[in-house]
Amino acid sequence: MVRRLAEFISAALVAIVLTAAAPSPAPAPTALEAFMKGATIHPGLIPIVDKAGKTYLELSTAQFGEDFIETSVPASGMGGFGPAPGEPYIAPARILHFERYGETIVLRWPNTYALTANGSAQRAGVEQSLPNSIVAVLPIEAQDGEHVVISAAPFLGDVGNLADTLKYAVKNPAHAYHIDATKSFFLATKAFPENDVLRVDQTWTSADPDLVDNAPDPRSIEVRITYNLIQAPNDGYVPRVYDPRVGFFSQPLLDFRNDTRLQRTIDYIIRWNFGTRTSSAPANAANPVVYYLSSDIPPEYRQTVRDALLTWNKAFAKVGILNAIKVEQQPSDPSWDSDDIRHNMIRWVDTSNPAYGAQAEIIDDPRTGEEINVGVNFDAAVPMHGRLDYKYAVAPARGLPDSLAAENAFAQNLLRSVVLHESGHDFGLQHNFIAHEAYSARQLQSKSFTDRYGIASSVMEYAPINLWPKGTPQGDYVQLVLGPYDYYAIQYGYGLVPNAPNWTNPWFRFASDEDAREFAGGHSIDPRVQTFNLTNDPLAWCKTQAAMYHGLMDSVNARFPERGMPYDEARAAFVTDMSGYLRCVYDPVHTIGGEYLSRAQRGDPGALAPLTPVTLAQDRDAWDQLDAGLFSEAAWHFNPAVLDTLTYSEISVPLFSAKWAYDPAPHHGVSILSTVGAAQQSALAELFSPIRLQRIDEFSLRYPPGKTMTLTDLFDWTRAGIFGDIAGGAVTHEGPVRRNLQTMYATFLGQMVTAPRPGTPGDAQALARLQLEDLRSDTSAALSRRGLDEMTRAQLESLRAIAEQSLSARATIGTSLHP
Repeated sequence: MVRRLAEFISAALVAIVLTAAAPSPAPAPTALEAFMKGATIHPGLIPIVDKAGKTYLELSTAQFGEDFIETSVPASGMGGFGPAPGEPYIAPARILHFERYGETIVLRWPNTYALTANGSAQRAGVEQSLPNSIVAVLPIEAQDGEHVVISAAPFLGDVGNLADTLKYAVKNPAHAYHIDATKSFFLATKAFPENDVLRVDQTWTSADPDLVDNAPDPRSIEVRITYNLIQAPNDGYVPRVYDPRVGFFSQPLLDFRNDTRLQRTIDYIIRWNFGTRTSSAPANAANPVVYYLSSDIPPEYRQTVRDALLTWNKAFAKVGILNAIKVEQQPSDPSWDSDDIRHNMIRWVDTSNPAYGAQAEIIDDPRTGEEINVGVNFDAAVPMHGRLDYKYAVAPARGLPDSLAAENAFAQNLLRSVVLHESGHDFGLQHNFIAHEAYSARQLQSKSFTDRYGIASSVMEYAPINLWPKGTPQGDYVQLVLGPYDYYAIQYGYGLVPNAPNWTNPWFRFASDEDAREFAGGHSIDPRVQTFNLTNDPLAWCKTQAAMYHGLMDSVNARFPERGMPYDEARAAFVTDMSGYLRCVYDPVHTIGGEYLSRAQRGDPGALAPLTPVTLAQDRDAWDQLDAGLFSEAAWHFNPAVLDTLTYSEISVPLFSAKWAYDPAPHHGVSILSTVGAAQQSALAELFSPIRLQRIDEFSLRYPPGKTMTLTDLFDWTRAGIFGDIAGGAVTHEGPVRRNLQTMYATFLGQMVTAPRPGTPGDAQALARLQLEDLRSDTSAALSRRGLDEMTRAQLESLRAIAEQSLSARATIGTSLHP
C-alpha cells in the first residue's frame, strides 16, 4: 500500500512538473487587416507601425533573408564623456536578416566575413563552420499572405552594446552604467525609402558614478540611440583591394573562393561609390557626395566649412570625376530629416569636456567597403582653440600685435585645415603620420611653397602649427591646401585604373596610427612616423621649437595679463606654450633604438630594404638632445618673475557643482616638478620598454658591429646623463629636477632587477644589476667626502639604499631559485 501510494505521488509530481514546464502555446497571429485598425503606419523601406503605445515592423515575405545594414548611432551626447551625436562607432555596421521559422521571426546577424561563390562547396563549408549571431526571436503579431508584423521591442535593449563604450566613462569598473529597461521607450520612428529609423530613449544608471558629472543627477543619464535599418546596396559596385603603400581604411574579409592565395585575409578599401565608369574621360559624378551643413553650425563658420569641403573636387577632377562633392545648407523645411540615410551631415557638437576636435562619421557596407553615409562632427571648441593658439603662441613668437581680427582669421584657417582632414577620412583616407617628412625647413618657411603644397604632403597628417621664431621667414601656419599625397591617394582609390603606388618618393609616402609614437611600448619603430612634427629633420626642428617655446614661457609676463585683468591668462599662456615645449623635448625618445620602415615592395623603383637601422651617430645625437632638453636641470628653470604670476581665480560654487564648473589644480601656481617628472617617467618607460630592449639586443645579429647602438650604450648613456660623476661629487651641484630623476631612475633599475616587465631581455637585467652595483659603490665613495650639505647627504643615502635593497632582494630571489 505504501509502495502504491509512493508511485501515485511520484506520478502526480511528474505531471505537475511537466505541466508547469510546458510552455503555453503562443496566441495565433491576428489577421493583418484587423491588427491595423487604429494603428499609425509610416510607409518606407520597412513600414513602421505605431499602435497602443507600442512599435512594430511590417515585413513583406520578399524581405525575408534580404540583406539590410543595421547601425547603432547615438542621437544625443554625454558632453564629452562618451560618444557624440551621430558617431557611428559604438558598434560596427552589420548585415541583418529577418528569417521566418514557423510562427516566429528570427533577427539574425549573419556572418559576412567570408567570400564564397553562390552554390559552391566553399559556401556550404563556411555556413557550417563560421558562427552567426542572434539579435532576437519574436512571435508574429499579425499576418496575411504577403506580410507579417513583429514587435520592435528588441531595439529598446542594448543592441549596439553601448555598455562597453560607457565603461570607459568611469574610473572604477564597479561603478559601470547599466540600462534601465523600465525607463526606456521609443522616442520617434521614421521610415524613408532607403532606411528606417528607430530612435530610442534609454536610461543608463549607476549607483555610484565617479566621473560623469555634467548631468543633473549623474546616477541616471538619458541617452538617445538611433537604430538604422538600411537597404544594403546592390548597385554593381566593384570593390578595390587594399594596398599597404597607400592609406585607405579597409574592410577585412576571408577569401575562400580559391586556394591560390597564400593567405585567407583580403582587405577591400573603404570608399564612396560615385557611380559606374567605363571611360576615364571627365564626367559629372553620377552619385556625388552631397553634404548638408547642420543648422547648429554658427553662421560665421559655414562658408569656411563649405569651401574646405569643395576643395576635394580638385583631387577628384584629376581622375575625371567632376562635381564629386556638393554642399547644401540644411533646409528649414520641417519635412526634411537629417536621419534620412541619403543626407550626409556636417554637425556642430557642444561639450563640457571636449574629447576631440572633430571626427569623421562613416557607415560602410561590411560586405564590400562601399560607403553608404558619411559626415563630420566638429567640437565647438575648435575655433576657440585657434584663437588661443594665436594669442598665446603665434603672436608672441612672431612679434605681432594681438587683435580680435587676427585671432578670428587664424581660427578660420585652423577650422579649414580640420575640415580638410576630417572630410579626407570620409573618402576613405587614413591618417598619414609620415607626411611631414616630405618638406624641408626652408620650404616650410616659404609662403609661396606652402600656398601651393601645404605644410605637409597630406592633409591627413596631424600637423602642429608651422611656427618659426621672429626674424625667420614664415610660411602658412596650418594646412590650407591638399598636398601631393592627397592627389596621389585619390588617384589610387578612385581612378578608373589605380596608379602604381610609389612609396619611395617622400611626397607620396604613407604611414598611419599603427606606426606612430602614440602606440607606446617600443612597437613604433620608425622615428619619421610621428604626430605633431614637421620637416624632414624633426630633431633639428624640435630643437628650434623648444628654444622658441622656452623663450615664450620666460616672457609671458610681458604680454599677460592686461592691466586690470586677473592672472588666469598668464597661466593659460604659459600652459599653452608648455605643451609645445614638452612635445619637442620628449621627441628624441622615438629615435633611440629605432629602425626606418619601408612599405615599398620588391621591385619598386629605388626601393630600400624593409628595415634600415638608425645609425649609432643618430642615436647618440638623439640621446644628447634628450639629455639636454628633458633630463637636464637647466632646461626646467624658468623666469621666476613669470612663475610667481601663474595662479588662478578662486570661484565660489554650490556644494555639488561639477568639475567643469570649477576644478582647481592642487597647486596655486604651475608645478614644474610634477610636469617634468611625469614626462621623464614616461620617457624612461619608453626607452626601456621590453620590445625596444629586445630590438636593440638583436641588432648584433643583424647589423655589423659599430653600426648600431647596443644595450651597453643605452645603459651607459643613461647612467652618465642622469647620475654623472657621483663619486667625484657631481651630485652636490644638482637641483630638485635632477635629484628626483636620479631617484626615479634608481628605482626603475631596481624594478628591472627584482620584478622585470615580461619580455625584458636577460642582457638588460644583467646590465641593470651592474648599474646598481656601480651606484652603490659610487654613492659610498661620495658619502666619504667631507663638507656635504644635508640635502646632498640625504640624496646619496637614498640612492645607496635603493641600490642595496634591490641587490639584496635580487640575491634573495636567486637563492630561492637555486636551493
